[in-house]
Amino acid sequence: MMRWKLLIVLLFITACSGGEGDNTLNLFGAKPTQLDSTSAESVATTFLDAWQDRDYQTMYSLITPNARDAFTETEFLDTYTFANDTLGLKDISWEISAGPLVQGTTASLEYTVTFETSRFDTFTDPDPNLDGSVPRTMWLTVVPNEGWRVAWSRMDIFAGWTNDANLRVYRVMPRRGNIYDRNGKVLVDSNGTVIGIYVRQDRMRNQAECMNQLSRIFRLEYSDIEAIFSQFLPGTEFLAGEVSPDTIRVEDGVLAGTCNYTARERSTRRYFDRVASHLVGYVGQIPADRQAEYRLQNYPDDALVGRDGLELAFETELRGTIGVSLRIETNTGVPIRTVATRQPQPGQDLYLTIDRDLQLDLQGLVADAYDNGQLTWAPTSKGGAVIVMNVNTGEVLAMVSYPDYDPSVFNPDTPILFPAQQIQTYRDDPRTPLLNRATKGSYPLGSVFKVFSMVAGLDSGVWSASNTVNCTGRWDGTPYNDRVRTDWLLPPGHGLLDMKGGLINSCNPYFWTMGVTLNAADPEILPGYAERMGFGSVVPFQGLATDSGFIQDPEWKRQQGEQWSNSDAANLVIGQGQVTVNPLQVVRATAMVANGGILYDPMIVQRVGLVGEDPTYTAEPRGTDLGINPDVLTLVREAMCDVTLTYDGTANYIYQEWYEHYNYQVIVCGKTGTAESGQAKPHAWFAAFAPQDTPEIAVVSLIENSCEGSEVSAPIVRRVMEIYYGLPQDFGWPPLWESGCTTIGPDATYG
Repeated sequence: MMRWKLLIVLLFITACSGGEGDNTLNLFGAKPTQLDSTSAESVATTFLDAWQDRDYQTMYSLITPNARDAFTETEFLDTYTFANDTLGLKDISWEISAGPLVQGTTASLEYTVTFETSRFDTFTDPDPNLDGSVPRTMWLTVVPNEGWRVAWSRMDIFAGWTNDANLRVYRVMPRRGNIYDRNGKVLVDSNGTVIGIYVRQDRMRNQAECMNQLSRIFRLEYSDIEAIFSQFLPGTEFLAGEVSPDTIRVEDGVLAGTCNYTARERSTRRYFDRVASHLVGYVGQIPADRQAEYRLQNYPDDALVGRDGLELAFETELRGTIGVSLRIETNTGVPIRTVATRQPQPGQDLYLTIDRDLQLDLQGLVADAYDNGQLTWAPTSKGGAVIVMNVNTGEVLAMVSYPDYDPSVFNPDTPILFPAQQIQTYRDDPRTPLLNRATKGSYPLGSVFKVFSMVAGLDSGVWSASNTVNCTGRWDGTPYNDRVRTDWLLPPGHGLLDMKGGLINSCNPYFWTMGVTLNAADPEILPGYAERMGFGSVVPFQGLATDSGFIQDPEWKRQQGEQWSNSDAANLVIGQGQVTVNPLQVVRATAMVANGGILYDPMIVQRVGLVGEDPTYTAEPRGTDLGINPDVLTLVREAMCDVTLTYDGTANYIYQEWYEHYNYQVIVCGKTGTAESGQAKPHAWFAAFAPQDTPEIAVVSLIENSCEGSEVSAPIVRRVMEIYYGLPQDFGWPPLWESGCTTIGPDATYG
């Protein structure tokens, strides 16, 4: 440590030679007898002030000729720029602690510098608590015709930073936070253990049954398991998938008896049985095009960071504080001193609103639905979504996007063969398994939109619940400069209906008539109410990405250079035309109808914090009272209940026997929707709440390109209710999933 101090002294003795004995020297106008501490300190403070102001040109003008010979002005600037970038420098301040001490034509003073940085927070150098800490000393010497000048070297930035030393940053990643469900059950474990299920086809006791059991355990379609098996020869051992130790304890007997499997344990960031993969997201390596950005935040280049879902949205909280130290070391890596350090602090844990058991049951439910729909609707459907929300808080209790994916594939420590190939397979898959259909899917809503049109019509006062329309199966729109439209129920139609009957029967002519009437009163009524109820805008979802969807309105039409018409209004009132929504928007608006008019922001994270400490963040329900007439909402809820309860209700044929089977323990109130998709098969929707009298949950099911909403999504919601309310689940799927869906006429508009 003394070696570089002696070097400093020798440098300054050399720098001072040639100035001694020069009686003509003028120091900023001072006479030779004024070579004192005051003039030396003036130069030093000017130099330090310029450093504080980042005025490097002034600083360079105040250094000795020898220093200028050693460093050009550009090199001088580059040195400070490098140091600033290394620190993430925001500001500096300084204070002289001793001196200056004048000895002939040389002077020295000790001082401290406080650095405010983004990388190390704020630290003062020197820090006596750090290894190798030494006082900061500025040396000055007299230069003929110039006066006092700073005998500058890189050690004036940090002591010990000689030309033969390096300034380096070392980083330590803290333990990443865990993610738990609402009951404290692990969803993601930073130091978790997973069990790999390894199999060989030629050693299986019953291959077909093994594949069937793996399909159930992994919550995948049977065809997905077949695709995995097809990649390997009969004598090749391969990883079929990974599960939690809890799952193995339950399923070991079944797997041993059918698959004759081998279990292999490993430690990793564990994603519990692929639970809510679209919500949770995944960690992966830093994208190449963002390396510089992450380096400024102290991430090592090989760090794992959140890449999607909550892992990305709450990256800062989950990551914790990265440990970082600034060291000076020789070119061979021998430490000289530690300049600054910040200890790592563990990441905080997330506690979600979802229920792990409910979530996993629903993931299995949807996979089972696709397996059972293979004879009818499933082959044409690429995927779907199911959401369960607490109507009184906006808490998301479960959110399924199907198909899902394995988050561990993106972690470099995965044992999967060719993980990059698997990731690319996910990206190339026409079923788009990486897409969260629940929040970012974009679909026409079809007749479910009639619930919200009914709210708009009645609450605006333009339309009355007693207004009747004769639903004959055809609607003549020519008096409104529209066309003749055909209902989903061809002649003779539904007959004479009032508002409630129009919704129960999902009569399109009733709503077309109401739509053009609202449009005549004010074209902004219907789109305005839709936007108030959360459609056509991004849903605030605690940092998670959501799609805004689209609601056609007169302003949009003007932007197209066209005039808004009754045809546009007739399309909007039944959720068709340009309308697009995502399931999260629909379940949110359905919850609003159920709870009496409060539109809640969906909530997925309850709190954030370290175990045993007070949370740093606690979410509270955030809702907006839309000011809708309570009588209107009461009427709408009654109509939704009759959709399943009464003979004319579009979902009654799905629910009547179910009600009888379970002795009417739970009444489901909902609305079917069969939305034209631009393809041969429509999207099947069902939006519902339960129970009837004191609504607790809202549930939405969307199944792409399948059959009618009543045929596919209504039975799925029925099964959700069985799981949520603890019913035996012994009713089964509809027989029509084997016999075939309803055939609708080519010119009909779905109900």
